[in-house]
Amino acid sequence: MKQLLLQLLMVSACIGTAHGNSMLKNPVTGPLGNSKLDDICIAANGTDVVLLAADNASVYAIDIADNNPSDETANTITSVPSFVSSQLNPVAGNSVTVTDMVVNPISKSVYILATSGTNSYIFKVKNHGTSVTLLDLTNIKHSKMNWGGALSVNDMAWGNNTLYITSGSFSLNGAIGWTAAPFEHSKAITTRATSMFKSNWGGTYLTDAPLETLAYGLVNNQHRLMGVTTCAPGFSIDAAKLTGSGLLQVTEDFNINTGVSEKVVFQRHDNKNWLFDLHDSRLYRIGQKYLDGSQVTALKYNNNAELLRDMNQQPAAGLTDAEIKAYTGDYKMMAFWDDYRLLLLETGSTGALKLFQTAVSAPALSINNVTTATGGKLEVYPNPAENSIRMHLPDGMNKGTAHIYNNEGKLVLSVSLTTAQPTIDISALPSGNYLINATSASGTSVTDKFSVEK
Repeated sequence: MKQLLLQLLMVSACIGTAHGNSMLKNPVTGPLGNSKLDDICIAANGTDVVLLAADNASVYAIDIADNNPSDETANTITSVPSFVSSQLNPVAGNSVTVTDMVVNPISKSVYILATSGTNSYIFKVKNHGTSVTLLDLTNIKHSKMNWGGALSVNDMAWGNNTLYITSGSFSLNGAIGWTAAPFEHSKAITTRATSMFKSNWGGTYLTDAPLETLAYGLVNNQHRLMGVTTCAPGFSIDAAKLTGSGLLQVTEDFNINTGVSEKVVFQRHDNKNWLFDLHDSRLYRIGQKYLDGSQVTALKYNNNAELLRDMNQQPAAGLTDAEIKAYTGDYKMMAFWDDYRLLLLETGSTGALKLFQTAVSAPALSINNVTTATGGKLEVYPNPAENSIRMHLPDGMNKGTAHIYNNEGKLVLSVSLTTAQPTIDISALPSGNYLINATSASGTSVTDKFSVEK
């Protein structure tokens, strides 16, 4: 019996070891490149997660082995005063400057990119922000993906199982790149040159102009890439338009009026889509009308793009909160936490870290802790599913809308409900864990979770 148990344990261990990270293909273990890192991003499929880091030539998909959803509660941050001075600097052994930060959607660990001189540091933050360690970048499992030339990375965004990268500088060598998961070692990143219309720079398309800050969002069931460039025209493009050849001309759909965008984050809450722009250390919320492509239809783009901010960094006269909202406070960096909260790092040498609520009310939806609201129980089958799911709604609930969220809390699919047992096509969703929320026309809401396995 003991020998049989030992054999079973050995088989179990072998199976666990062989699983690996489904988001990596043919990874290697060793050091990253010798150049200073310029940007980081997080990518997750509901089961596994990787940290993306970029230097001046390549993008590295790093296996951070951090995919335990039970860690979420212990890692959730409320507020950490003097975070940079009391937590980061002592671990690095010197004073550092934070250049980016991201949140692991599965475990809620925070990863922070910082620099000091020519040195780069990636910090892992756990236990309510009190436990800080450094990733060993000299010996780590990763896949290295090649840009194919000089990579002046501005930003990276993850969505629709794809990593998007913006590159370029004031020399106007702009390009956008993309590559799908699993991230394969030595794979070339697909790129296309970009041209951005900038009314502040003479009202013209600037050949090969970079797009700079970037966020991904699903707006009206359309995969869109949106952001803000220097000086500061904003854009929102259909990701499907990336395919093709030649120069990609990107329209100016709104204008923040001068200055530099540090980072943008997409959220969906209160039944609306929002782009948060950290601009000149100030936080702004930009409304859905500038993100869904309707500005082009309304001829409100390029030289006619709406100016959202005045020279005093305040919302332009006559605009409502649904169009642009300014928040108080000065911030160095931000990161997506979920569709209702942002993680903010305040400016100054001490740099407080805090969780900031952006919605009218906190969400009742969580992949890791689903509760069913009033109105009975929602049933989803098969579970796990592959190409479609069937919903069984409570009695009397046969009309409304269903929203499907991925493990990052991002909306990935919306469908109208016209029967009590609708079938939903999920063939475009990658493998992972999902939450589905059905809301009737009268406001009754029910929630369930399911997984996709392919």
